Amino acid sequence: MRPSIALATLAASLLVSAAAAAAQAPAAPGADVSFRAYVTALRRADPAAAEKFQALRDARERSVAELHEAEARYAASGPELRTAFLGKLRSARHRYAEASLAILDFLDDRDTKTLTEYQAAIAELRALLEQRKQTRAELESLLDRE
Repeated sequence: MRPSIALATLAASLLVSAAAAAAQAPAAPGADVSFRAYVTALRRADPAAAEKFQALRDARERSVAELHEAEARYAASGPELRTAFLGKLRSARHRYAEASLAILDFLDDRDTKTLTEYQAAIAELRALLEQRKQTRAELESLLDRE
């Protein structure tokens, strides 16, 4: 039973890795599918964390749209008007960076928790292997006596 818990945790961490890649890069074809799969798995394990992740991703998407809009306005303005749009562009970049960092912080926290769980599962498995090794030695010594 314990190995199945470790496998389930491993599958969840792989989904976390996919979500981390999505958090760092612009949306690629199929990114929505991996996002939905990650959120679905996360919702099963921790509904509150799934909601938080979705809220963080929505905030990041809003900041990306705001950044694109600010970049477009800045690029469309003439050289003499660019200074007027520079503050908005910097502000949009700042909000984008904050939103992206919030997602990375969330994923780091989840991955750290997963690593801790893996380490505990590995320790349990090692203890079981050691126990079986001792039992095996005892049983083999019984066979040798006969």
